[in-house]
Amino acid sequence: MDERKQSGNGIPLLQLRDLVVEYYTRSGVVRAVDSVDLDIYKGEVVGLVGESGCGKSTLGMALLRLVRSPGKITSGKILFKGKDILTLSENAMRDLRGPEISMIFQDPMTSLDPLQRIDDHFVESIRAHDKHISKEDAIKRAAELFDLLGIAPDRLQDYPHQLSGGMRQRVMIGLALALDADLIVADEPTTSLDVLVEAQFLDLLKDLRRRYNMTLILITHNIGIVAELADRVAVMYAGEIVELGDAGPLFAEPLHPYTDALLGSVPNIKLDEELKIMGGQPPDLLDPPAGCRFHPRCPYAMDRCREEEPPWQEIQPGHWAACWLYAEGKRETLHG
Repeated sequence: MDERKQSGNGIPLLQLRDLVVEYYTRSGVVRAVDSVDLDIYKGEVVGLVGESGCGKSTLGMALLRLVRSPGKITSGKILFKGKDILTLSENAMRDLRGPEISMIFQDPMTSLDPLQRIDDHFVESIRAHDKHISKEDAIKRAAELFDLLGIAPDRLQDYPHQLSGGMRQRVMIGLALALDADLIVADEPTTSLDVLVEAQFLDLLKDLRRRYNMTLILITHNIGIVAELADRVAVMYAGEIVELGDAGPLFAEPLHPYTDALLGSVPNIKLDEELKIMGGQPPDLLDPPAGCRFHPRCPYAMDRCREEEPPWQEIQPGHWAACWLYAEGKRETLHG
């Protein structure tokens, strides 16, 4: 597979190379993540977007080696600070999760133990990786984080069900920050939040990013969140990354027909453009279509699209896409 060189300064914090994740089902093998290459640099926010079922969350779980049976990482490399974490022992992975790579899960209510108070969650997480710290110092650290997150420290005595959805999500951020993780993977962090709380949550993430130079992979189907926060955007379709680029140029002039259709289906607050409907359904990954996987739904599909997988190419500086329109010199088709 072509090596996907990307914009960024210095050596990437995280490098994915030809990563494949498969699920072994009674009906056959589902390749949920198919030969994905991606670089993440220190201090940047990368948005990972696409329809439900495109492989976003599976990719996020793979980064922490948390893919559960019947799923399995079958090939490729996950290089974190230059070391392939797929070669690490399970004990070494436990040491890495938390202090090195942390995750904000989609539903905090199912991620927090309902029988433990919030302070117990912090004490357990902190002392699991630093046995020399006292319980009192761990709680003090948690109280400092609560103050930063805009939650009264006395709420540390509460159980998860006593907190609102927004507070529980802030607790998850606090747990990720408690161990000063170098990389945070946020999987649909605003799914359970209403619009007002979501706006507050985004403001909080912006502030934390400034304070901590946070490196964040933001997995979501919410294009608006990505537009607010991300430096770069990776667009996934049917297990593959089909477009990658800086957020501004990608939103202003998407290069892949799927990205164009995805953005066109998002309501425009200015109401000056007609809302578009993307036809068809995502492909069955038990038997994905030949050639470009988007071709059954693509209004610009050519014979070549149905037969050959498109090459991954840099169409503009730092802006990549896998589409035959550019190899055939038909870019004007997409952008008039």
